[in-house]
Amino acid sequence: SIPLVHVDDLCRTEIFVAEEEEASGRYICCSLNTTVVELARFLAAKYPHYNVNTDRFCGLLEKPRVCTSSAKLLGEGLEYKYKNLDEIYDDIIKQGQSQDFDIGGAR
Repeated sequence: SIPLVHVDDLCRTEIFVAEEEEASGRYICCSLNTTVVELARFLAAKYPHYNVNTDRFCGLLEKPRVCTSSAKLLGEGLEYKYKNLDEIYDDIIKQGQSQDFDIGGAR
């Protein structure tokens, strides 16, 4: 499985833990779990100009078998802003475009 979190959510989590008096120990910061297959299919459908070849991932797991959990963070009141692949990638692409980064022709 591939645990993912948007960089903004990661930064918000760092601040949340630093400011939370009761915070202690280790935290897992993961807003969603995916697989190479799910990610490749998502990228191929959403950004066809990247020419992601999903055939090369045939036979791999469709869904995550082992998932990381942010239950400790969520239980302490953290809420992720970006909760799915669409939200994460849309914002990352938008940020890249606003900074004039060459991100492979994404529009």
